Amino acid sequence: MSGNFERKEIKKNWLIPVLMAGIVICIGVTIWALFFRQSGEALVPDYAPQETEQNARPIEGDDGAKLDAPEGGGAISLEYDSHVTVDLSDGKAYLSYANPGKSTQDIVLRIEIQDTAVIQSGTIRPGNQVSELELLDGAADKLQEGVYDAVFRILSYDPVTGEKAMVDTLAEITVTVQP
Repeated sequence: MSGNFERKEIKKNWLIPVLMAGIVICIGVTIWALFFRQSGEALVPDYAPQETEQNARPIEGDDGAKLDAPEGGGAISLEYDSHVTVDLSDGKAYLSYANPGKSTQDIVLRIEIQDTAVIQSGTIRPGNQVSELELLDGAADKLQEGVYDAVFRILSYDPVTGEKAMVDTLAEITVTVQP
């Protein structure tokens, strides 16, 4: 009988340290998740940003004839160069992206490297193009000199309501980062 009592006593003596260790691990994981974990992809707003992209310029010779789109839907046309250069010294990306006048949707252009947004434009209206965009805050700290596989994430928004379209478009690009 005393052997059974001793085993229960040993189990009781180990229970408190094991529970304490579990609590310490849980607290450590919580602190890491809240303060030290790298954030993933930035959230996509349900409505277009209010500000029009300041670097957008009209496309010369664009007649503005719209694409046919089903009622309640939209149509986009895009023109882009798949090579983007990021200059860390001035915090800008140099690119070629156009939202031709035949598009029926406003566009927000995002450049993502390894699922992290490093650049996001304001609203680019149909008939406009951009050739340079500013890096997002903190993006320069995440980038090093080199060549990256990346994507243009093209977010479409209704030009009247500003409501997000159901589908995003992805285009594979190459980003060259220079010091």
